[in-house]
Amino acid sequence: MRGGLEDPTSGGVLHLPVDEIRDAFLEALGEHSRHILTAPTGSGKSTRLPLWLAEHTGKAVLVVEPRRVACRSLAGFLAEQRGEKVGASVGYRVRFDDRSSPETRVLFATTGIALRMLRERDGERERFGAVLIDEFHERGWEVDVLCAALLRAQAQGRFEGQVVLTSATVDAREIAAGIDARVHQASGRTYPVEICYAEDVPAPTGEGLAARVRDALVRRLGAEGDDGGDVLVFLPGKREIQAAEDALQGLAREHELELVPVHGGLPVEQLQRAFKASAPRRRVFLATNVAETSVTLPGVTLVLDGGLARMRVHRGGRSALALVPVAEASMDQRAGRAGRVRAGRCVRLWSARYQAREHAAPEIERIELDDVLLAAASVGLEGPELLGAPWISPPPEFAVETARARLRRAGALTAEGRLTELGHQLAAMPVSGAEGRLLIDPPEALAATLCDLVAILQRGRDLLLPEHLLGARRQEVREQRRELFEGVGDEVSLQLVTLRRGDNRRHGLHAAAVQETRQVARSLRERLGVKRLEPVGDPDLASSQELVRYALTRIEESAFVVRKRALKRRIKGRGARGKAEPWGNGEIELVVWPFESPGLGQGQESPPDPVAGVILDTFWIGDDGTGVRGSGKMVLPCTYQDLVDAGVGQRQVGEVRAGERGGAPFVRAQVQRELAGVVLSSREEALQGEELWEAAAAAILEGRMMKPAGEMVLDDLHIWGVLADWPEIDRSWEGRQGPAPPQDYLRERLRQLGVEREGDLLLVEPGDLRPELEDELQIHRFDLEPLREEFPRVWEYLGFRYHCRVSALAQRVTMTPMDKKSARAADPKASVLPRFRGFRVRYKNASRVLDLR
Repeated sequence: MRGGLEDPTSGGVLHLPVDEIRDAFLEALGEHSRHILTAPTGSGKSTRLPLWLAEHTGKAVLVVEPRRVACRSLAGFLAEQRGEKVGASVGYRVRFDDRSSPETRVLFATTGIALRMLRERDGERERFGAVLIDEFHERGWEVDVLCAALLRAQAQGRFEGQVVLTSATVDAREIAAGIDARVHQASGRTYPVEICYAEDVPAPTGEGLAARVRDALVRRLGAEGDDGGDVLVFLPGKREIQAAEDALQGLAREHELELVPVHGGLPVEQLQRAFKASAPRRRVFLATNVAETSVTLPGVTLVLDGGLARMRVHRGGRSALALVPVAEASMDQRAGRAGRVRAGRCVRLWSARYQAREHAAPEIERIELDDVLLAAASVGLEGPELLGAPWISPPPEFAVETARARLRRAGALTAEGRLTELGHQLAAMPVSGAEGRLLIDPPEALAATLCDLVAILQRGRDLLLPEHLLGARRQEVREQRRELFEGVGDEVSLQLVTLRRGDNRRHGLHAAAVQETRQVARSLRERLGVKRLEPVGDPDLASSQELVRYALTRIEESAFVVRKRALKRRIKGRGARGKAEPWGNGEIELVVWPFESPGLGQGQESPPDPVAGVILDTFWIGDDGTGVRGSGKMVLPCTYQDLVDAGVGQRQVGEVRAGERGGAPFVRAQVQRELAGVVLSSREEALQGEELWEAAAAAILEGRMMKPAGEMVLDDLHIWGVLADWPEIDRSWEGRQGPAPPQDYLRERLRQLGVEREGDLLLVEPGDLRPELEDELQIHRFDLEPLREEFPRVWEYLGFRYHCRVSALAQRVTMTPMDKKSARAADPKASVLPRFRGFRVRYKNASRVLDLR
């Protein structure tokens, strides 16, 4: 028995359908390193294969699951089978929850955790003898990145272990042909399932879903063919689960039903209740698609399928969280859940005439790819290696380039598409890129608050229960909340105060959400070396003003302003209560609901609403058409001046005033800064940096400041150009590179001299601006000076001024008058012209051209 893990099939214990292929599978492992296994849910593939792989390789096995609930339940099941606690030879790792040890030989992990474990820098890839990717058909983007990285590492000899993909529905032979994998098939233990349709709507829809679930259940309870088995209802998300639970309360009391929510956000104890083989009352499981394949719910003989799921889709150039009908393969999986223990029935809550698509597109083809590129680069797929990797479904090139551009602007990728040091840090963070930027090297005074804030954003849910769920305690809780939130003026501060100081009962909190968020905050604090979050208290809470100023330096793109059309509708600085307002940042528009503080006393009027802020939580809601609506919440309010101070917005420089006053140079302009069409500031400013170099160079050349520097520079550049163009046969100097145009030269010279602000010009002498011609041309001074005299840039005679353009190769000088007075004068005489070393001289005055010599 290699690896110290005992296979239950060898001890005559519980026999599962997948056990039939054990010998053939183990034999194939000795011949090949890539495998795909298809087997129905409940066949035992998720619990048996890890043990077989550990037995074959003698090393630890990483089992990748798409959901936390699957990791916890499968690890718990296997550990219980072995008479151990989770974390010994069998363990799991999900975000912010690690139940594993150095002795763990079968480790269940979610996809994001697996990516971090297998990254190139400080990864754990060598620890594992096999990586099993379960429920491959769900095709989250992390799964595609994992597969591409592992297949590439195998091909390059950097991973010698096994790669196994398992699924209940995937087209195994097509995928196997693309990656050279062996295909295995196992049967399941299933019974016939009768499919029927509610026919009350033509297609799956969220409209009236809770009521339609209740009506369908009413028709089935106690009807002919009702066998009293448990009921599984498929719903798209936690919101719909809550709505269905509320709608079914009366029915549950009447028929003595136990309503059991099942989704990944529940605490482990509640999930374990769902997996018990039996219960004193008939259960109605209200589940997301986690119950489709990831977990097995015992005793179910009736399935009610809403036919919907929330998926990331590309709509209008953005990744939107859309409520969409599931594919036919998913519908079949859901129906099959009714036939695990005996013959069952599935009621589909739409019309039989509806035609579903066969399979859902892989997520990597339908989302924005910023986090994808960070994760891919961390596992070795960066730069040109990204699109050249052995993808099962490659990411779209246009989406890759768009994401690369955003990550370069954030400083996470180099121009070649490789991770910078910041990029490595972001990829290692257990949060998304934008939130990770808040947590990298924060000021010590803000670190604890930022950890708590990011934990709240990760949970993505209000920690306060809505008032309609408070029942008879509504007024009591209102009073307690008023006391707790006195002086709180924004949603971010409200949630932070709730997390730090809220009491579940007294303040009417969502207990499970608070518990999970505090656990996440503790994990983040531990990662950053910040003191532990106490259950209630911890007074060191940063103010929203401190947070917003910091956020503007890290996530500038999250700065928004209220659109002008909304500002016009406000009364006394406040928007209409209960009505969302449009906010913009120059690229996108979001709707934001005005904040109403629970800390306001009765009859107390809320202060004016903010005109700008940093929006920390954005989400895009799509539909099965093409419409997308962006929403924002968790707003850190700020002023226009805060945005200006942070350099946010488009800077527009108006007319420049440059010259000298009292001998001191000045370079000023009317500068306006705008964001999303809203003017943040408009004032005269002293220019700095590139704007200063550009304006000062023009003023110097025009003679408006630092005279006679402009003429000197123009003379120097003129002779430089003449000599750089000189014929090879007649030159005694080496320089061949001509000068830049005067404006460009002088702008670069000011930069080289370190001129950054208006006051720096006082330190510059006219001679400092001149080029070092002897160095540039590699010419001796005694050769240079005679040539200056022979080829002047400007020739003056009797008060008339002429510009001289020299072509050394053509041995010609073209003269043109420089002002109206000179243009009206008689043509210059050849006898009075400079020598020009015998070059031909042409005079050009408007359209008239005359050869003078």
